[in-house]
Amino acid sequence: MSAANAGWRDLLSAGNGARFLVVTGGVALHAVSIYVVATIMPTVVGDLGGLPFFAWTTTLYVSGALTGAAAVPLVLARGSPRLAYRLAFLLFLTGSLLCAAAPIMPALLIGRLAQGFGGGMLPALAYSTVRSMFPPALHARAITLFGSVWGVAALIGPSIGGVFAAFGTWRGAFLADLIIGLIFLSMAERVLPAHIEGAPPRGRFPGIRLLLLAGAAMALSVGGLSGQTRDAALGIVAAGLMVATVLWLDGRAEVRLLPHGAFHPAVPLGAVSATIGFLILATAPVVFVPYLLQAGHGASPVLAGYASALVAIAWTGASLVTASASRQRVRQSIAVGAPLMALGIATDAWALSGGPFWAVVIGQVLIGVGIGLPWAHLGALMMEVAPAESRATAGPFITTTQTLASVFGSAVAGMVANLAGLPLAHTATAIGASAAVLFGVLLVFPLVGLLTSWQVLRLTR
Repeated sequence: MSAANAGWRDLLSAGNGARFLVVTGGVALHAVSIYVVATIMPTVVGDLGGLPFFAWTTTLYVSGALTGAAAVPLVLARGSPRLAYRLAFLLFLTGSLLCAAAPIMPALLIGRLAQGFGGGMLPALAYSTVRSMFPPALHARAITLFGSVWGVAALIGPSIGGVFAAFGTWRGAFLADLIIGLIFLSMAERVLPAHIEGAPPRGRFPGIRLLLLAGAAMALSVGGLSGQTRDAALGIVAAGLMVATVLWLDGRAEVRLLPHGAFHPAVPLGAVSATIGFLILATAPVVFVPYLLQAGHGASPVLAGYASALVAIAWTGASLVTASASRQRVRQSIAVGAPLMALGIATDAWALSGGPFWAVVIGQVLIGVGIGLPWAHLGALMMEVAPAESRATAGPFITTTQTLASVFGSAVAGMVANLAGLPLAHTATAIGASAAVLFGVLLVFPLVGLLTSWQVLRLTR
């Protein structure tokens, strides 16, 4: 089958359908769960308490996802797609069960960490096994559909979470994960191959470096838990030391987590990766939008969930619109991305502190469009400007950068929210004031992203 003759229907024929359903279903399970949990978290906090830990549900999940994704090459080198998916689904299911049964917030956090391990493996496995499980002519179409899953998840996730939240049965959302995951696990056992051709070479798992990165995020989260400036400063210092240690160890490792020049703004690869990182960091306060709308504006869970998901929906739409842009349009997209995000965050800071709901919608759309316009082009540019010795790791480094920024972004957002007094805010006015501080302080991320994006344009003329 040639690429020219291959069609979308071929993904579901000639024995491909069942495999494609399992692989895509794994990505969907991970993606939908993120939006469902974002929607039900205000209800969870209302039941279990623990508002200071609100952002931890994201920090721990994404920390686990980072480790799970990094483990995929190691698991595939020692096993098979069937074994790898079995491990991923079982970890996700274990976490879902722990969350559903959680009597207190710390128990739920443990469940979210386990969910993250499995959830992070699922999309990484999809991209890692597509070449071994499908004909070459179908690779591009399969990868395109993997990416489109996130847009679909943003559309349906808030509705699903909103239904569970509206009826006060948030535990049912995690039980639904359990049931759906069991179905995919049983399918994986029957249809996925028990061996893989061209398995990645065995290497040492970068466990210490990943542990230090997760520890840095947790240092930020713990430092911000008390709401005291001194504790926050200690958390920032501890996180900085851990990140510096990771960079030192990685520079001397045989198997690197980060390619040469990563995040260094003086070189093209570093400027591009730094821009990607700051654009992701700029989305960090969005995790609080469902809570701020429900607690401060009296919005329903479904409405608040969709307001949060608008960022992902606008992101997907903007990416599709500019997918085939000319080089000049690409440079324009990179130039306007960070300013649009800054405008969106500033709009949210005003709207969530007492402004109208329609202004929140505008702010969220601006944030999504701002990151969506340059996103795919920054990824392609990263692989284009990567030095020869780093080209093999440049592709996976896009996902690594996104995950790292998500981990630290959620940790910083939680710290700022606690310092802004959000856990102690019980009136609409007080909640609005905390929201203004949260979004106002984190406006620094797109502003720095603006500087790094200018550097990208300067270095890639």
